[in-house]
Amino acid sequence: MTKQLRYRIMITMMILLSITFVSIMAAINIWTHASNIREADSNLRSLVMQKDDPDRPQPPDFDRDPEDNPFKPGAGFEQHPNIAITHFIIVVYSQDGEFLSMENTLSDSYDEDEIKSYCEEILAGDKRQGTIGQLRYTVRSNGENTLIAFIDHTAAEKNMRNLLLISIVLGIIGLVVFAFISYVLSGLMVRPVEEAFEKQKQFISDASHELKTPIAVILSNTELLEDQIGENKQVSYIKKECDQMHHLVTSLLTLTHLEQTPYTGIEKNDFSLSDALLERILPFESVAFEKGITMEEDILPDVTFFGVREQLQQVAGILIDNALSHTDQNGKITVSLKKTSHHILFAVSNTGDPIPEEEREKLFERFYRIDKARNRASGHYGLGLSIAKTIVDNHKGHIRITCEEGITSFIVSFKQ
Repeated sequence: MTKQLRYRIMITMMILLSITFVSIMAAINIWTHASNIREADSNLRSLVMQKDDPDRPQPPDFDRDPEDNPFKPGAGFEQHPNIAITHFIIVVYSQDGEFLSMENTLSDSYDEDEIKSYCEEILAGDKRQGTIGQLRYTVRSNGENTLIAFIDHTAAEKNMRNLLLISIVLGIIGLVVFAFISYVLSGLMVRPVEEAFEKQKQFISDASHELKTPIAVILSNTELLEDQIGENKQVSYIKKECDQMHHLVTSLLTLTHLEQTPYTGIEKNDFSLSDALLERILPFESVAFEKGITMEEDILPDVTFFGVREQLQQVAGILIDNALSHTDQNGKITVSLKKTSHHILFAVSNTGDPIPEEEREKLFERFYRIDKARNRASGHYGLGLSIAKTIVDNHKGHIRITCEEGITSFIVSFKQ
């Protein structure tokens, strides 16, 4: 249980840290890209204004309020930091769309026909600025001509790709670091819970051991008293309650033993799972007959398994006993064993009311019972399925519940 809690904490921390890290890196990349665009557009505005009237000392910035104009009164163009632009393309068209002139300082990379095709595409649209290919452009009309200015945006795009690559590499490194940090921190967070859980298990084990002796004494004295005075209602009540208490204590000891004993330290063998299940099913057939329940078996012969024979038989007994407790008269129980290409499947199915979906996983928790009154009267304390799940988990298997067409099935699967 503590391992699952630790993994959940670790995954939660990983998700939160990863989202935070990715958000920061994405914000840096987006801000850098936006800054590159703003810088390119600022250069284009300076270039267009200079080409439009190079002798004007205070050119208007057509995208800004006059109060925010970066060109101070009396300052020349040579004082503006963005004016030193040597790699550009300027194309001039008449208002009728007739090509007039082109100034291309990027002729090594872009020929005249390519630039003209870009211009035609730009004029056909309604955007005043944007990016086409690797060029950033802006369009300005003065009433007589239309001027389209381009500057090469390749370097900025390359820097953006490099930044993105660095972000990805840092992201991968960050995830590894986050995984390590999450693993360490989750261990520290779970340690108090683990210690409390271990103390709880130790207490249950010690209490169960202490209860075994007085229960045995009470049972033996009850039997002696019954022999002396004959059948007595009060004595039978005492004996029944002691039997149920003995069953509860035995189940607690079994569960504690399974959880405290390392599976690797248990002697395991190859055995016939088919024969083991048939051997365990046999005693329940008479019980089913007395209750008016039909019991069928579909056991594939010669299925071998490596594990603890007695524990797997205990799982079968728990599941069959559970099915008998929840199958009404004239109902049907089917016990099956099958093999697929990768799994061994053992299932116990019974007719009856379906188990609500929200209750299914809870059934494997200690002391959990759907019908508490019914299970208490029948001597069930909600430990059987928890024991079964612990045994299946120790054997690296999986147990699940399905309810389809009025049939409830407990399916145990093992990889082979």
